[in-house]
Amino acid sequence: MTEKEIVDIAESMGMYRDGDIWFSNTPDYQDVLTTDLVILVNRAIEKELKKQAEKFEQRTWVGLKDDDEIPWDGVDAKSFARAIEAKLKEKNGY
Repeated sequence: MTEKEIVDIAESMGMYRDGDIWFSNTPDYQDVLTTDLVILVNRAIEKELKKQAEKFEQRTWVGLKDDDEIPWDGVDAKSFARAIEAKLKEKNGY
């Protein structure tokens, strides 16, 4: 998470800063400021976790069909297995 994203979250919560010091616009600074900061950190963590989860979103596996052509030199099973692997990677975006 970038500093700008954290600042944007703080500002969206009604916080403002004077130099390096952040203030809350609520009347009870002592209790609420601590709470605001905890909420800020939790929102930052949630946002980062969502971003990470999107990277690992479940994809539907695409298998081979009868009409898929698999190039094979006819020499050995190892080269045929490699050809199958390459075709599956191609179909599944790897």
